[in-house]
Formats: sequence, structure tokens, C-alpha cells
Amino acid sequence: MTLLNTKFDIDTHDPHSNALAGLMQVLEVKNPPAPSTSGTPTPGTIGAGTIVIMDTDGKAIPADNDDAKTNAPACFFVAVDGDMDLDGAFVHKITCIQGGCEMTVENYVTAAYTPGQLLTCGHTAGGSVGEWRAAATGEQIYGIVGPRGLDTVNSTLDVFLPQGIAPAAP
Repeated sequence: MTLLNTKFDIDTHDPHSNALAGLMQVLEVKNPPAPSTSGTPTPGTIGAGTIVIMDTDGKAIPADNDDAKTNAPACFFVAVDGDMDLDGAFVHKITCIQGGCEMTVENYVTAAYTPGQLLTCGHTAGGSVGEWRAAATGEQIYGIVGPRGLDTVNSTLDVFLPQGIAPAAP
């Protein structure tokens, strides 16, 4: 379950919510926080809409495209539900989607975006690890700004998530 105050959503135009979705995968989170001394689950750091990759242990870590020129291409996923809410914090497993969908995200670098613009992630250009931002030349493409573009009223960005491993931006 995603936090109730998040604006993340998988957008489809078919009756079934995952009708246009790609591969759905449940991944454990790398190095999850331990429960509190009273046993209460401790929230993690991966929220819905965060871009993640699978490490060599098969666990989810927030993606950082800053080293993509040496380590690319990476198979990326987007967290559909993270480990920041109660059930995610309890099990520290997240449901991820790997491409083939359109989604509304709220974790992006504040900037001007236009439909069709290539997107990636990383902490350069003022972004955080796992956060959407404009792709620079040579960086792996993780998404494309969708037709609704940037919604400045609701602070959301329409993103197409391509299926498969995307090439580098020209």
C-alpha cells in the first residue's frame, strides 16, 4: 500500500489498472533499518515513484545515473509502493514495475519540463538519488515526459516508462 498522501499513480486508459504495465517484481530492500527498541517497524527511504535498480544480491537500491557512463546500462525499476509506509516498513519489500506504463510522479528535480523530454535520475543537477531529472548527453534514459508534462498546480510530472533497458541520451 502506498502512503495515502502521495500523488504517485500508474496511469492507464484501460479498465484494468495494470493493463498497460510491464514486468511487476517484488524486491527486498538493501540494508533496511532495524525496528525500534519497542519493536515498531522503522520506515525506510524508498517511496512510491523512486527509481531503483537491482544490486548483485537481487535487492533494491535507489538508482543513481551519475556513474552510468562506466556502469551502464542498468535495468531500472520504479517503486510502486515503497518501504516508507507501515506495511513497507514492516517487511522492507517493495513492489516495482519495469517499464511499459505511464505514471504520475512527484519526486523530480524542480525545473521546466516539456512533453517528449528525456529523463534520467541521479544527484547531479540538484537532484537526489532515485529522483527524476532531465537527461544529459551520454546518460541512460529512464523515462520520457508524457503528454501532460509538468503540472505546476499539483506539483506532479507525467512520465512514460519505456520497456527494457534504454539507451543513452544523444
